Amino acid sequence: MTKNRSSNTLAITPWAERLTAWAGSRRRFLLALMARVEKVRAFAARHGSRSNSILLNNGVPIAITSLVSRTGSHRILILAVTSAAMVAGGSGAVQSGVRSGPGIVPGAQALLFIQRIPSAREAAERQSGAKYEPQFGCYLGGYIEFDKTIKRKILDFDRVQRRDPSQFEERVGKPHAMYFFYVGYGRKLPLGWIRWLAARDKFVHIALEPNDGLDKVRDDAYLRSLADDLAATKARVFLRFGSEMNGEWTNYHKPKQFREKFRLVHSVMHKRAPNVALVWCPYATPIRNIPDYYPGDDATDWVGVNMYSVIYHNNKLSMPCDTEHPNDLLATVYKRYAARKPMMICEFAATHYSECDKRWRPDFAALKIGTLYHALPRLYPRVKAINYFDLSTDGVNNNYSVTDDPSVLEAYKRSTAPAYFLSGGQGLKPGSANVPMRVRDGEALRGNVELSCFARAPSDRVSVRYSIDGKVIYRANHPLDWPCTWDAGSVAPGKHVLALEALDEQGRKVASQSVSVTTSR
Repeated sequence: MTKNRSSNTLAITPWAERLTAWAGSRRRFLLALMARVEKVRAFAARHGSRSNSILLNNGVPIAITSLVSRTGSHRILILAVTSAAMVAGGSGAVQSGVRSGPGIVPGAQALLFIQRIPSAREAAERQSGAKYEPQFGCYLGGYIEFDKTIKRKILDFDRVQRRDPSQFEERVGKPHAMYFFYVGYGRKLPLGWIRWLAARDKFVHIALEPNDGLDKVRDDAYLRSLADDLAATKARVFLRFGSEMNGEWTNYHKPKQFREKFRLVHSVMHKRAPNVALVWCPYATPIRNIPDYYPGDDATDWVGVNMYSVIYHNNKLSMPCDTEHPNDLLATVYKRYAARKPMMICEFAATHYSECDKRWRPDFAALKIGTLYHALPRLYPRVKAINYFDLSTDGVNNNYSVTDDPSVLEAYKRSTAPAYFLSGGQGLKPGSANVPMRVRDGEALRGNVELSCFARAPSDRVSVRYSIDGKVIYRANHPLDWPCTWDAGSVAPGKHVLALEALDEQGRKVASQSVSVTTSR
């Protein structure tokens, strides 16, 4: 039986027929076990857990998946219990070039990339032509309304005082393409703020939340005026209706009704506000019910996901999750929808202070930020926008600010500095910009070559080592330092073996990749 990293389930190989027969004879046992799993999940959901994992006595999280297969006329249920740390994020396919062998750890990754211009086929795979979708690259966005380090204020077109986005951009070292805010369904839009942002060529990202319940969402004067008002602003609007609907913490948690209301909002906006793109956005967990809320491709412009890297789930010392890999929070939604729709990480943040243990952990935030932003162009190229939830601690459980700690700020600056992360416009044009692409077998290298990689061990605490013909040419311990420039003229012209090794915290090799390349001077 082989582990298929692209589906996080089990691929049944021919020799596994005995296993399916065994499972069939024990179907009653498996069904009972599945029922027990669902009871545990239900318990976790009732108690507010956003984790789709269950903690074993030794603190190791396990992810629960099920596979339904057919053998003749019998349906066989197979329960797959795998370490959550071994679930590998990725581009939706099993990565080639990862060598297995003694000491290689399942779920670990070592993938080589090079800055180059994509081929026409590679470019086409990254673009679907959706409204406001950049051809290449990923829009930067943020939520800054509660960043206490932003002291400068502006007045919007309705003379309402707001935090100045330009001061935030000065702090992080780069303009951002969009800013988002929340509006309760039934409330008035901050039209002056929308117009102010649009006048500065920003996308406007609105989280429209039906917190009073879905019964209030009707084809009525409010919804039509909402659409007309948005159309009149002429702003480029991302409207995120009812996000995190898969979580029981929302007041719009009924799948059938949610799908109907989302389709209604999309229909009205499509007819009356052509400048609006509808974003469907679940929370990263629980994953089992996410498809129940999907309103259909015809009613969805973009697919989003909200996800946070925290040290403890639900602010409980008994629920540590500091080893949770940010890629695993994204992977499920990405693998299911990214081939059809451009994706937006509507909300992401990594805490550097938890009220739970009252410890400052800027190293934690810097690692999570560096890991995720580094992964996006390499493993998740269909993520075309990411918004950072820049919230300072003020009566909340976590400090998500990127501006109040020097090391976190530096990590965010370096993570967003590449041209791949867009400040606006239509994005990078295919054929005109180098972006991180997989190193191909036989790749021709000349002059200074910009190498990079993605690695995991399978945790995000991993170091990397590049070598050419067995001789180490570069090593790094943090994702922010993984990219390097190598002079291909430093070796004799001809064929060589470029290799990457991923090492865990103990320095043990857990994954590797080797590729044949051809150098010239």
